[in-house]
Amino acid sequence: MRAVGSTGFVRGENFLLLALAAEKFGCRPSAMIRLRDPVVALDFDLAAAARLLERERLALNEWSEETLERPTEIFW
Repeated sequence: MRAVGSTGFVRGENFLLLALAAEKFGCRPSAMIRLRDPVVALDFDLAAAARLLERERLALNEWSEETLERPTEIFW
């Protein structure tokens, strides 16, 4: 069951900032907001990881469009 509006939150800037802060401080995003249910916490953490990967891919695409070549050490 998905909470109403959860997709909007995950796509939003606040969620990205939370994911970035958790990464910087070496903790789980679910711990930063004190989620207690382990299933919900895992879902939240996976969504944060996916959001960070999406941001990284977008940055890589912008970079490779500017240089007109894709780095060979990145595989996906």
